Amino acid sequence: MRRENYLELVDNFQINAVKIFLYIFIFLQPFNYFNTLKEISFYCLLFFFIWKKLKEKNFNADLKDITIISFAILILWILIVSILGPYPLDSLNAIRKNLFIQVILFFVIYTEFKDIKELKPLFFCIVVSFFVVSLFSLFERDLSDFINYHQIEKKHKSFIGGYANNATFYLPFTIACLISFKHSKIVKYLAIIAISLEIFLVLIYNSRTAIIAIPLGILSMFLISKRYKLLFITILISVLCFSAIFLSKSEKFSKYKTLFSVKTYVTNQGLSNRLGVWSGALDVIKERPLVGYGYGWKKMAWVIKNSELVEYWKEKRPDAYKYYVIEAKLSYGRVNPHNLIIQILFEIGLIGLILFLIFWFTIIFKIFKVAFFYPKFKSEEKIFLQCSIGVIISYALINITNGFWHESYGNMIFTFLASCVVIYKKIYYEEKNYLK
Repeated sequence: MRRENYLELVDNFQINAVKIFLYIFIFLQPFNYFNTLKEISFYCLLFFFIWKKLKEKNFNADLKDITIISFAILILWILIVSILGPYPLDSLNAIRKNLFIQVILFFVIYTEFKDIKELKPLFFCIVVSFFVVSLFSLFERDLSDFINYHQIEKKHKSFIGGYANNATFYLPFTIACLISFKHSKIVKYLAIIAISLEIFLVLIYNSRTAIIAIPLGILSMFLISKRYKLLFITILISVLCFSAIFLSKSEKFSKYKTLFSVKTYVTNQGLSNRLGVWSGALDVIKERPLVGYGYGWKKMAWVIKNSELVEYWKEKRPDAYKYYVIEAKLSYGRVNPHNLIIQILFEIGLIGLILFLIFWFTIIFKIFKVAFFYPKFKSEEKIFLQCSIGVIISYALINITNGFWHESYGNMIFTFLASCVVIYKKIYYEEKNYLK
């Protein structure tokens, strides 16, 4: 190979390396395996991103953007309360494993992508990766197991582990891509097959929150994007499915049947002991309500052990005592607040929660601004941002009984938010030119 060709090949690789390793890292996110590959792909992404920016001598970020400003303040606050908190080493380790990755993902996408055309390969990786996980989840056990699907053991170290929770992001996102962009008939048919398989696996997973969050997210995106035919079909299918569940005498649907009972939403038993978990977590938060205990929820067990709450719960809050002490055994990494707002309060306090909500508000404001208040002309960007509201609704609902802003789900949410900001910037400047 001639030296000129070799140098050209090296230059092309350097230019594209950031996106290549980003695609690999994002593709691996829904898998409960391949952690080593995830780390290798991320640090390669980080290396080439830094190299590229040093070479360009231009970070290519609008430092006056309110989203960037609010994100920077949130990051700074997290660092301050984590370093000055009672568990700095654990908090900094949690930052390394989670927040650091999310910040890099956000700014890589924010600075390296200019429009929806450049984002489509990234979206393709997201959609295909979850479909591949769905196929592996289907075939990792005997098909006869699905006859008694309500008894399927869903260990974390399996392809189906955490599937329904992940689907609350991936399913609405897949449908958003399907209705926002133009596709060939073959792609549409493949997408319908993928979506059907994913819905089937969510149904057999037996997660009540997911079975509420996903349909409401999808229905809202059909309504907002004015896909009334799809809206009607989805409502009809949902009504038929829930009617069949309600009328069925099979024990396989017993957990879903509880969705039709008011007690499910107002009693501790109906909420799977969530009221006890939340009340216990709020007792912990009362000691440091403004600043929290530092980034990362896994340390909650340590906080409880170092407090006088165990005896108090044993006497006054038996439901909290049952979860934290008897079931979770006050083990590091097993004690979880099971609510995003409460989890953020525990980690970075009320001030941190306000900063977190401001950051989200800046992005939601941009999405709503395009979806509802700009001049009425259709584009892929505008339709996708309209549909993204459904993704956000699904995410908000799943976080009523869970806390997802760390790990793989957190990585995907920050990827999604950065993509929305990139799309907004493109359509915003188009709209400004249009108004002129």
